[in-house]
Formats: sequence, C-alpha cells, structure tokens
Amino acid sequence: MCRVFKIWKKIYRRIFKVTLNEVAWIGAISLTILLIWTWINGETKVHKHGDYPVIMWWTSGFPGTSETIHCPNNIKCDFINDKNYNKIFNVDAYLFYASNIKFDDLPLPRNPNDILWGLYHEESPRNVEELLHEKILSLFNYSATFSRYSDIPFPLQYLESLEDITSTKYFKPTRVKTNLLNELSPILYLQSDCETATERDIYVKELIKFIDIDSYGACLNNKEMPTKFQEDYLNNLNDDDFLNYISRYKFVLAIENGVCDDYVTEKFWRAIKIGTVPIYFGSPTIKDWLPNNKSAILLEDFPTPKIMSEHLKKLLNNDNLYDEYLTHKTKEEITNKKLIDEFITRQYQRDTLEVASKFECFICEKLHEKKVGIQVKRVVSKRHYDCPKPISALTLQVNPSNDWVYTWETAKKRADDIYQRVINFK
Repeated sequence: MCRVFKIWKKIYRRIFKVTLNEVAWIGAISLTILLIWTWINGETKVHKHGDYPVIMWWTSGFPGTSETIHCPNNIKCDFINDKNYNKIFNVDAYLFYASNIKFDDLPLPRNPNDILWGLYHEESPRNVEELLHEKILSLFNYSATFSRYSDIPFPLQYLESLEDITSTKYFKPTRVKTNLLNELSPILYLQSDCETATERDIYVKELIKFIDIDSYGACLNNKEMPTKFQEDYLNNLNDDDFLNYISRYKFVLAIENGVCDDYVTEKFWRAIKIGTVPIYFGSPTIKDWLPNNKSAILLEDFPTPKIMSEHLKKLLNNDNLYDEYLTHKTKEEITNKKLIDEFITRQYQRDTLEVASKFECFICEKLHEKKVGIQVKRVVSKRHYDCPKPISALTLQVNPSNDWVYTWETAKKRADDIYQRVINFK
C-alpha cells in the first residue's frame, strides 16, 4: 500500500508540480481514484451494450440519467443526457424539447442520413416562433406535438379524465346561476397575459359594450377577486375553492393566446370541467374535441361581438336553450366518439413525462429499423405543428398592424437563416 501511495505521489508531483502534506496527498489521490472509477463506471453504464443505438436529449427539459431504456417488443436503446458524451460516442438520434431549444447551439454538422432528429413541442406558437415555419420543422425527422398528425400526438394533453367532463362536483344548476346574476355578471374573463397574438383583450373590450363581463386578473380588470384568491391565483387555478367560485358563472371567455390546429388548452377544459359554457376561440379543429355538438359557443359562429352578445342574451332569457350546452353535466352525456376513442387509445397524453417516454421509445424503434436496413428517413411537415399567421379574435382575420404578425414575419427570416446554416454546415 505504501509503495502504491509513493507511486501516486510521484505521478502527482510530475503532472501538477505541487507539494502537499501527507493528508492532502491522500485526499487528492483518493479523489482522483474516485473520479476515474466514476468515469469508467459511467462509460460502462452508457455503452455496456454495444449493439444498442444511442439517443441523447440535446436540450434540457426532462429529468433522467444515462441509462438503457427498455421499450415494447424487447427493444432497447442507450440514453445519455450529458452533452460532454457527444464528443466521445456516436449518437444515433438527438431529441429536442422545443421550449428550451437554442438555434445557435445545435449538434452540427447535421447529417440526416446518419442521425435522426426528434422534436417535442407542446406549447403555443408564441413560445418558439421559428417553429411556425416549415423550413425549421423540416430539419427534424419525427415529432411529438399536440397535432393529431404528429408521430406521437397529444391533442388532449389538458384533459385529465373523461370523468371530469361528466362530473357534477363543481357544477351549479342553471337556476342557481340565474339567481347569482344579482351579484355576478353572466360572463367571466380571467387573464393576466394581456398581449396575445389573438388580440383577445381587444375582443373583450368590444363585447363588454353590449353585455356585462366580470374581468379579473391583470387584463381589463374591472372586478377584484375575493381576498383568499388574490395572492397567488395563477398557481391555484385548479384548487377546489377556486373552481367552485368560477363555476357560478354562466359563461367564461376561453380565448387561446394562439391559433393552431388541435392546440386546445386548460382554458377550454377547465370550463367543461366546472360546468360553465365556454365562449371559445383558438383551435380551428375544436369541433372535433367537443364532448357534444353544443358544448361551447364558438366565435366563428357569431362573428362580431354584437352578434355574439345577442346570442348570449337569448340564452340568458331561456334556460332550456342555455341547458342545451350542458348535457355533458345534466345528462352525463358524451356523444363525441372521436373524443372518447382518442382519450382511451392514447392515455399517455395525460402526462408530460409519459409522452416523452413514448417518444423516446418511438425513436428507439426507428433506430432499430434503420439498423436492419428499413428506410426510416422522414421529415416533419407543417401538419405536425400547424399554426398560421396570427388571427385576431375580433375580426377572425389577420390584422396587419398586430405586432405578432410582424414577429411572425421576422421569425420566418430567422428560420430561413437557421435552415441554411444547418444544411450548409461542413
């Protein structure tokens, strides 16, 4: 043991040219041995199965360590989450969590024939505007997005359960809501994000000229919340007390911050859950996900605030007409088979990490197919993340003076530049 210690001591002095006392020498040598053991063990853990394809999450966003993942049909891949390994091992596929993607930090050169790129994106178009453009999307081979046309789709990511649709836990009967009109407006608007691509505040400003609206939050605020909700309501939107409070309203304005096919957020599903009628604008494909034919009032069917207000007043004066929008509560009825089938068939979409795991195994399967000579080359298209130029809730058209239209156009130029840099990188 003493001989080994002396050898290590001599090596340290020769490499680092330092003089330490005996205790410090022991600590330094022990630390070195530990680091070398960790490095060797880490290397072995990643590549102990040399036949397994290697996948790396290039961006942050999902927890995990370097390990071998086990997928259906006895398929396995080695996963590494440390970018430093990128210089050591041959990576077969890179995965990107779009919200954390940095286009000036990509694993280049990009060789689409040898290495697959996978895109995971659950957010709205304002999140990463470059991805609104097909040039950038085409850099990726496969996707996991809210679009039904994605490779791993999750259009119902904000629907927690089918039971939420029919449950009467928070539901207030129409007669109760009618009596509450003495103290509440018929419509609830709750927003603290006041500058959106859909110009929802501009729409509400017009609608409120024709019908009363209680507007909470930072945007168009005309009514204060009860004290118990004021401190941190944004982080308590799903608390029982808060859901019971907002369920007293007959209608809620549910206007998304962006327009994309199949992008339907908690704004819509929360209204369905508590049993108030959503006045909805956002996904052009929303009718495919309504529990019943009349589960929401769509801006596209009543194209101006004045026309919308006339329809709402008609419902306020006729409880039977109003109740036609609530059969998912009053009759515990879901007639949309497509919604039921989608939710049951793809149960993974209720959990972000399950979606990520599903995507990882999908990519792993593609790598195994590639290994045995099956053609797997594919390119993500606009259908996988279909968000057109920003559309105004007020006019249902593109507003050229909307700042978000300008940023959409500048993002297109950035997307073109990024695409050229990636494909021409040598």
